[in-house]
Amino acid sequence: MNKTENKIEKTKNNENEKNNNKNRKVEKIDVTIFLIIFIIFGFALLSFYPGIITPDGVDQINQAQTNNYSTGHPIIDSFLVGNLTKIAGNIWLPALCQIIIFAFIWTYSCKLLRKYNNTRRNKTWQVFITLIISILPLNYMYSITIWKDIIYSYMFFLLIIMIYMGIKEKFNYSAFQIILISLSSVCIMKFRYNGAPIGAIMLLIVVILNFIYNKKFKDTIKFAVSFVLIMIIMCIPQWTVNIMPTQSGGTILNTTKVYCIGALLKYDNIDQELTNDEREFLDTILDVEKWKEIYDPYFGTYIFYNEGYNNSALLSVEANQKMDEIFKKYASQHKKTIIKHFLTTNSIWWQINENSKTFMNCVVENNDYILGISDGKYKTTPISKIGNNILSKWYRKTITHRSLYYLIYRPATALYISIILLIAIIIKNKRNGNKNSVQYLLLILPMILNIGTYILLITSQDQRYFYPNFMTEYSLILIYGAEYLKARKVEKYENYNLKNKKNPKVLVIVPAYNESKSLKNVVEDIKTNTTNADYMVDYIIINDSSKDNTIEVCNDNNLNVISLPVNYGLSSGIQLGMKYALKHDYDIAIQFDGDGQHEGKYLNDIISKMIKDNDDIVIGSRFVTEKKPLSARMLGSRLITSFIKLTTGKKITDPTSGMRAFNKNAMKEMVNNSNLTPEPDTIDYFIIKGFRIDEVQVEMRERQFGKSYLSFGKSITYMANVIFSIIFMSFFTD
Repeated sequence: MNKTENKIEKTKNNENEKNNNKNRKVEKIDVTIFLIIFIIFGFALLSFYPGIITPDGVDQINQAQTNNYSTGHPIIDSFLVGNLTKIAGNIWLPALCQIIIFAFIWTYSCKLLRKYNNTRRNKTWQVFITLIISILPLNYMYSITIWKDIIYSYMFFLLIIMIYMGIKEKFNYSAFQIILISLSSVCIMKFRYNGAPIGAIMLLIVVILNFIYNKKFKDTIKFAVSFVLIMIIMCIPQWTVNIMPTQSGGTILNTTKVYCIGALLKYDNIDQELTNDEREFLDTILDVEKWKEIYDPYFGTYIFYNEGYNNSALLSVEANQKMDEIFKKYASQHKKTIIKHFLTTNSIWWQINENSKTFMNCVVENNDYILGISDGKYKTTPISKIGNNILSKWYRKTITHRSLYYLIYRPATALYISIILLIAIIIKNKRNGNKNSVQYLLLILPMILNIGTYILLITSQDQRYFYPNFMTEYSLILIYGAEYLKARKVEKYENYNLKNKKNPKVLVIVPAYNESKSLKNVVEDIKTNTTNADYMVDYIIINDSSKDNTIEVCNDNNLNVISLPVNYGLSSGIQLGMKYALKHDYDIAIQFDGDGQHEGKYLNDIISKMIKDNDDIVIGSRFVTEKKPLSARMLGSRLITSFIKLTTGKKITDPTSGMRAFNKNAMKEMVNNSNLTPEPDTIDYFIIKGFRIDEVQVEMRERQFGKSYLSFGKSITYMANVIFSIIFMSFFTD
């Protein structure tokens, strides 16, 4: 290697070191993302305290308490859940641990993805997706449900993000990242028995690709050592606790055969074809008539948890052979029924629309149905009853609304969205000349392997088995943001210089709807405070088809007014006023509400500021220099300010102010874009487009007549709509 190459390599290493140091630093956005998850999921825990548990969980905890473990559940999960419950006296501690684990994994993953796209758009995307994911009942309820499937699924998310990073970095990982890959692989292997081949296959693929690209035996050794050490740690409980001998019903496929025979009995009436010997044998497992009656293609639990089901009847070698003979005989004669059975049973992951009126097993809302087997110990006793009411209503709304149900809860939807996102990511990289874009297929391989392990063994439409589908979907949504939401090109508008303009013309636009009592005073206030100005100031009232005597007041007092034939709303009124301003060659247009809140004495300050600094927009703000006591309305304004700052980097202290001045460039943009309204999201749009925006300190009066149309409930809705609009504006404005 020559000196030049050495220098290039050294520079590259220095840059990588800087990036690594930056990645280690905890930023405000990291704290924000972590807190969104922790607060919302924590609120769910308080609302459904002490957490959600099912009979499986009760059984696992009892095993830990008696030190008599069964291999029916992964020992490591029973050990951890049981002992955490013993420490806390209830299940809130394992539930809290699940929340913290997911919050850390998600936050760390977002941080890694910002290494490849640290733009404000991608940061906003991450915060937005975090918020959406956190408020979905599927996620906040699963985070507090004591199931082995939860940690198992979280590890899929971590592994997928690490694989994405490997593709970007030619599978060159730091020691810490190697440990994370090994940890996620081992957890997948140990927290569900079907995860053993998945974790092993994915780890092997990553190790092979790491060696192919980097030729570092040290890395291979690191992978091997970390995997072995973590596996040993995970196996310690299994080696040290008392494991009770268990009886299983012969081969692992026996449950599949039992379930399929139910289909043959139901659809083909093979009970009429059975020999006496065959019927006698099947009756030892479950009464054939009952078997036929209770078979359901969606829920094998009706068979396997029936009090008459005798699993021990299949323990012997002879019984297994007999079962095989009967199954093969009738399955070969009725192949269509077997195919129909498997297609229906597996429809949870490939079909968005359900064939049955019965919903799949989904989210558990409370612990009432396990009170008997737990002696009432795990009764749901919400610490926050209000939270329980709100979150329960939200869950029921999403589960009963068919479109929301299909979008939020169906594993098939998550599968197809993941595939669509993956295709988009591959296309993007292929267009950018990435010859290895096919490697991105590895991102959905863990999900596909998880589905594959259930194809023959699934006996119930249990959504939790396919929670990795959703983790894959969420990870690819974040990756999509990192790939597509790059820095936007800011449009440079022609400089409209007001400094050189002699006697600029100003139009004050006064929107009015049922404000006849204040309009005369508003106009007098405007005239009084702008009469001796160095610029010409006119006004125009836009009467938005008021139902009171606004038009009569305007006519009686000879006020300048344009009256709309029907009520079009504030946005149309302001746009009409700006069209009027452009048509009559005004240089500045100022929105000035007709309800008497705005004071005319500040008009000169706003106009002077715009001319002096050559701004495109100037906002009359209550909070530039004044510090006001925090009120409910101000809290909403502050929240909107935060989201504008997040999406644009610019702080607007009073985004809800209705006192705004626009120069000709800004007026043209408002007039030519019907989506722009006199609301805070439009301010966000103008900042993104490169317009110069400033603020001037003003005071505002209390509303002189009438009350605001925004009740408390409407104010909350308004604020939420504005925030979502700001976020979407930041994603799709170019």
